[in-house]
Amino acid sequence: MADRYELKTPRKGRDGKTYWNRVGVAFPKKNGDGFNLQLEALPVPQMNDNGQVEVFISMMPPFEDDGRGK
Repeated sequence: MADRYELKTPRKGRDGKTYWNRVGVAFPKKNGDGFNLQLEALPVPQMNDNGQVEVFISMMPPFEDDGRGK
């Protein structure tokens, strides 16, 4: 299991394409019983979404060492 995940919500653009906005991160609990979520933004429904909000969880890419110690 990955040690961190991104939380994303889809948005339809005016061009009809779907754009993904990151709204937070999730970390599995140490006891394996669920996740801790840290929301950086609150997703709100779009006008045509019938009041529903979808949030998707996906594995985050690993941190890359750029040689600068960051």
